[in-house]
Amino acid sequence: MDRCTDVRLRQNEAMLMQRHATVGESVATRRVHLGMRQRDLATAAGVSETTIRNIEAGRMGGRPTKWPLVELALRWAPGSFEALLAGEQPRELPPPAAPPSDTPWADRLPTRIRDELTEHALFDSAVIDLDDDLRVIVLAVEAGDRPGGRSGRRRRVERWERVLRRLRGPDD
Repeated sequence: MDRCTDVRLRQNEAMLMQRHATVGESVATRRVHLGMRQRDLATAAGVSETTIRNIEAGRMGGRPTKWPLVELALRWAPGSFEALLAGEQPRELPPPAAPPSDTPWADRLPTRIRDELTEHALFDSAVIDLDDDLRVIVLAVEAGDRPGGRSGRRRRVERWERVLRRLRGPDD
């Protein structure tokens, strides 16, 4: 490789790194604007916290398959990362509309919860009051092969009761 080609490659690499850094800064700014921590964004996007840290640090690597997930969690239109890389601004999506109150309760559940309830048998549920204005609804589903007989059922019940005790804490 001649010297000119080498210089051009280095310049292109430096420019790409700067664009990735700009995307990272934009992601971090938007995340903070939405009141999210890196962990919150990772959860909302369905990616690892490491992925979010890498994007925000400008280390975007070769994982553009994760970009649409992060864009959606940031309420950016699809293609926003590419727009940022091209020096443009991302397009914001409108805030999600609240479901109408006459919508059946099952339709208001997150997709992952609906899928779990569709694919697996409901084992048990609990409602746990955390304080005066916050409660947690816990659903236990029987996933995978169930051990047969009474002993398998007893083990599942015992595990479920341990989980509930931990969730309820020492006060209950």
